[in-house]
Amino acid sequence: MRKTIFSLLAAFCLAFLGSTAANAGGWDSAKGLSKTTITGELVCVGCTLKRMDGANAQCDLYAQHALGVKTADGSIWNIVENGRGHDIIRGHGFLDNKQINIQGYLYPIANMIEIDSAEVVGVTPNEIAKRAWEMDQVVAKALTSRKVGEAPVVPHAEGDSHKH
Repeated sequence: MRKTIFSLLAAFCLAFLGSTAANAGGWDSAKGLSKTTITGELVCVGCTLKRMDGANAQCDLYAQHALGVKTADGSIWNIVENGRGHDIIRGHGFLDNKQINIQGYLYPIANMIEIDSAEVVGVTPNEIAKRAWEMDQVVAKALTSRKVGEAPVVPHAEGDSHKH
């Protein structure tokens, strides 16, 4: 009886360890198969939807004109907000209407792209990072001065050329 229980326990442990090793990396293990490149124009997603279809986008209040990529077929891809996407998302006014080439992972069910690498035509990564940092400061100041129940109105950064 003890030998049978020990054998079953050992088999269970081996099966568990084998399945854990097979799934190591979780979602990342499948990402490599779906990496792609898209090219398009950086646009404020909310403002674009407002112009195209009358969406009740309130970019000044909530999204701070988060940029996405409009491809040649008219599709708009939102950028996943993470370490590689944040600076580009925050680049409104500076990166609006610029061409971008992104290598990354598409999530079609959500119309999102996770950036692995990106190149904005005519703009250096350092310029993008500096602009994003400046916008982060503007947003942080606006959010910390906000009163309970008020909408988070974020002013445009100095030199912002964003057109509504």
